[in-house]
Amino acid sequence: MLVEVNTSAKDPETPARTGWGRTRIGVAVLAVVLLAVALVAAVTMDDPVQDLQGPGLRSTLTLVCGVLGLSLLAAALLWPSTAKPRSLALFSGAVSVLCVAATVFIWVCVSVDDQLHSIPGSAVSTPAQARQALEKQGLASGRAAIPTGVMIETMQYTSSNNVKLTGYLWQRLPKGTETAEIDLPNAVEGGIGDEIYRDPAPGGREVVGWKLNTTVREYFDYSHYPLDRQVVWLTLWPKHSAENTLVPDFAAYPPWKTHDGYGVYHDLVSGDWSRQFSTFSVGHGTAHTNYGRPGLSVGNQIPQLTYSIGLNRAFLSPLLNRLVPLVVIAMLVFASLFVVTKDSDRRSLSGFSTWAVIGFCGSMMLVVSVQHSSLRSDTGSGGIVYAEYFYFILYLVIGLVALNAVEHTSDKRIRLVDWRGNSAARLLYWPVTCLLLFAVTTFVFVL
Repeated sequence: MLVEVNTSAKDPETPARTGWGRTRIGVAVLAVVLLAVALVAAVTMDDPVQDLQGPGLRSTLTLVCGVLGLSLLAAALLWPSTAKPRSLALFSGAVSVLCVAATVFIWVCVSVDDQLHSIPGSAVSTPAQARQALEKQGLASGRAAIPTGVMIETMQYTSSNNVKLTGYLWQRLPKGTETAEIDLPNAVEGGIGDEIYRDPAPGGREVVGWKLNTTVREYFDYSHYPLDRQVVWLTLWPKHSAENTLVPDFAAYPPWKTHDGYGVYHDLVSGDWSRQFSTFSVGHGTAHTNYGRPGLSVGNQIPQLTYSIGLNRAFLSPLLNRLVPLVVIAMLVFASLFVVTKDSDRRSLSGFSTWAVIGFCGSMMLVVSVQHSSLRSDTGSGGIVYAEYFYFILYLVIGLVALNAVEHTSDKRIRLVDWRGNSAARLLYWPVTCLLLFAVTTFVFVL
């Protein structure tokens, strides 16, 4: 007897498979669109470093769309599901690596930035620019210009806000002038030392040089520590501000180039810092007093010459000093997730108990808090510095691991937490941690 087979009947799984296939294609298309947006934003940027230091809109678009697009592309290729735990693990690792790579990219961009930031007044590199800047601010009329030069030989941080400078100062003064026409308003110790030389100069003037040995105090912004950049100011005021104004003695240097380090000894040793630029700038300071002198007004503007040295912290050493111990702690906390189980037989072998995990998390929290306190002491910052977010993230992660242990011994059951013997927590641990690090880094340096 022949049995007729209906070949037109469809496999009941075909619609489901077709639906999954369409979804996978949709995810891949979305990934390509996001990557195209990231590529366009990256290509239209003149300089990613400047964009990071500016509005940061295109940099944000490039980074966020790039990470999200590559993550979706990995999802389309691996197509992770609960039926394929290996694909879930690979996807978890891919997302973590992408977030870390994007974070490191931001670190590199920030570290190579050599633009002028936090320069008081107007930066000048020629006598004509100095004259124009003084005229624009109304500081040239009725005042004699005194060329002044600086050569810094050593520089040392003595505290979080004090810097000790040694070197030389010189001025082209009218012949017979006995003292320097210089006041150091931000000096807290030392000052202009003994006269070193006095040479005749054209126009009835003399070039007089003095030893410089002073400690200057200024506010340093450590909010980006250990990727911070600082600018050391040597602020110079004329002693007779109503009669004189100070201008850079560019004749004593080669044609001025901001990034060639003029005015700084080329073998200057500054600890964990590297020199980015050096420049003169002219502006004015307002003391809001006439110092009791009837010839001056209370709102008198004091001509100000500033020699600025831009410094970039050699961030690798302090970053590793802070980050490596935290990575080790994060790995130990991650390992504790493999001890957490509801299986009574495995509990007896691993020694798992709620109090054991909570005690372990508490000890890790104590270690992290001690290092956090050390960081606060080292920077002396009144606000939150970037490196502190490492500790905040670890506080959160350790707390979640402790809650995870509590859930496994409680009467209430959460299906996601209990899935495949705590596999969900293990798969989410590194992506969540790395994603938080990337989000914080983007917020601090880009947004």
